[in-house]
Amino acid sequence: MRLTVITLSATGAGARQVLDGAQVAAVLWVAATAEDRLEHISTRCAPGRLHLGIFTTARSEAAAEAAASGICRRALAMSPLLRDWSVRAVRTT
Repeated sequence: MRLTVITLSATGAGARQVLDGAQVAAVLWVAATAEDRLEHISTRCAPGRLHLGIFTTARSEAAAEAAASGICRRALAMSPLLRDWSVRAVRTT
């Protein structure tokens, strides 16, 4: 299993908002596809920041990073909850 850590940051009115981690995880699960090989999501929320731990069974670091980034990109595009948020950093361990 591979871990990709992604940090999202809020802009505008969302900059002081603290999101509910369970709601964010639910949106990410909806955005995931079978090809992403998603296994687990952890969240840590702070005002204007959201730290995600996305665990996949991807075969390589590059594949894990691509899957986690794709999940986030789709979630940001589809969810009103994440409307004012964007990806700030991506790191696979």
